[in-house]
Amino acid sequence: MTSPDLHSLLDRVREATGPSRELDEDIHAALFAEHSFGQLKDAPQGVGCEMYTWNSGVQQSALRVSSSLDAVVALIEEKLPGWQRASGTCGEQDMPWACLTEPDEPYRDFAADAPDEVLALLAALLQALIEVHHDEA
Repeated sequence: MTSPDLHSLLDRVREATGPSRELDEDIHAALFAEHSFGQLKDAPQGVGCEMYTWNSGVQQSALRVSSSLDAVVALIEEKLPGWQRASGTCGEQDMPWACLTEPDEPYRDFAADAPDEVLALLAALLQALIEVHHDEA
């Protein structure tokens, strides 16, 4: 997973107006090992994964992170364990927003708004992962 890949995905999430299987596939490819099916521990049955054939012709699974609140929350818990999350709507327009806060100092917040709560959480996750991977480099 390279930072430019995550930046590109973040741009696409910010531009998204709703769920996208193509976006789900690309997020899966960026965040999981090549042969991982991405089944998240404790994800509700039937939520988060769907079988389909990728370009390689091999059946695999991609998380439904652009459409399922359960799937994106499970992904956050897997990729950023211990992080706090908050989400909801605000303002006269009821704009969906999300914020992820790291559990240790400096306690940075990564906030986003989007057309829906799922995409806001997904954008906040990608922002946090970009920063965390930048710090590790």
